[in-house]
Amino acid sequence: MSQAFVKLKINDGRIMKTIAIAGASGFVGKQIIKLLLERTDYNIRALSRSDKDSDNERLQWFKADLFSVLDIEKGVQGADVAIYLVHSMQPSAHLDQANFANYDLILADNFGRACAKNNIKQSLYLGGLIPKRGNLSLHLASRLEVEEVLFEYMPNSTVFRAAMVLVKEGSSFHILLNLVKRLPVMICPRWTKRPTSPIHVDKVAQAFCAAIDVPKYYGKVYDLCSSNQISYLELLQNAAKFLGLERRFIKLDVNFIRLSKLWVSTISGAPKRLVYPLVNSLKNEMTPAPDKIFQSPDFEYETVEQALKKAISESSQHRYKFKTRTVERKTVRSVQRCMLPSTMNAKDVAQEYLAWLPIALRPFIYVTVNDHFAHFSLFMRKVRLLSIKWSPERSEDTRQIFYIKGGLLAAPQDRGRLEFREVLNKRYMLAAIHDFYPSLPWYFYIFSQALVHIIVMKLFGRHLRLISEGKRQWLQKS
Repeated sequence: MSQAFVKLKINDGRIMKTIAIAGASGFVGKQIIKLLLERTDYNIRALSRSDKDSDNERLQWFKADLFSVLDIEKGVQGADVAIYLVHSMQPSAHLDQANFANYDLILADNFGRACAKNNIKQSLYLGGLIPKRGNLSLHLASRLEVEEVLFEYMPNSTVFRAAMVLVKEGSSFHILLNLVKRLPVMICPRWTKRPTSPIHVDKVAQAFCAAIDVPKYYGKVYDLCSSNQISYLELLQNAAKFLGLERRFIKLDVNFIRLSKLWVSTISGAPKRLVYPLVNSLKNEMTPAPDKIFQSPDFEYETVEQALKKAISESSQHRYKFKTRTVERKTVRSVQRCMLPSTMNAKDVAQEYLAWLPIALRPFIYVTVNDHFAHFSLFMRKVRLLSIKWSPERSEDTRQIFYIKGGLLAAPQDRGRLEFREVLNKRYMLAAIHDFYPSLPWYFYIFSQALVHIIVMKLFGRHLRLISEGKRQWLQKS
């Protein structure tokens, strides 16, 4: 597969637009691809974790690791518009030392940087409906951070927000179906009375296609919904009705969100990693804002009941299994978020880390910096633990990259890297290790080196916070 995407010309000599889609193998991405191939003459560059073949000359699949800016830069090269449909609810390494919000943030920042470098005209993103009041769950706060990142790099971005997307391949939809199928009697806490407006995946895809490269949608945020709202309880009742099941629903005037998370995960069979963030969001009322509802001459709304009935009908011949993706190779990914002092950039933070580490771990760790290398050693530099090499060609003031180049703690075939990057308009610094392959036996590593790394990064984060608060000087300036 060629690394550069060549735009195709149609018969009259026009160059067709190219649409790059990150997260193209998901259910929204596949439906958008289907509509674009049917209704437009656009070329499509579909980014995916794995190699895929295409029998359509206008669709090219491109294997890309979205944790790699370089991979995304190659993936969106030559595109006019880029669509971002990525949510990191599944593990990306054998050991994950980060929450999904930090993963979402680093992935969105990678995508934004790559699109800005390739002068992408417009990006489009699907997030979640934001409640009018109340504290946001981590799940929804993360969606807002992704929006901010995309607007930071591409002011012409178009953001869509939706509640549950009804589709035969959707995890939230199958959580709903499994609860109805498996519980003859269902206890319904107070949150089930809150209104919602789920939407069918067909309508989501139609909205994306209608907004591509249309200037009036640039820089805007829109809510996607059905033409009416119903409560979660009514959604469950309608699902039972369309499935032809007799179910009894007992209403309780208590919320018990924590207990709800447990029984929803247990009964539905969905993993806690998926269920808990979703149920935490139900503490707020998430309905579309009337002034933000998407409108287009090519877009018509349907009722929740119509959307639900269609999704249930489509799912009747579809066997669904919740994804529990595992990573075979024993790699490590770790992302820690720190406060970024206003006087520092990523390059300053990287240099500060190399100066701070031997002081913080004295007298055990020694750091020797020469040329582009930093060597971490034990016992008066007699035992080299790790060597990292600064990559000036991939680094910039806002992002510093070091590649792991050996030492006792890294496996010979290790291709890991360490990075420091500014995010969210310089509010935070992300310190991340990607694709590290430890040399220690796996379980020994988990309870030794992995724990030490987390402790060290928390202490370094505290060091940066004290600098931010003016309570400590940087070591580079003292």
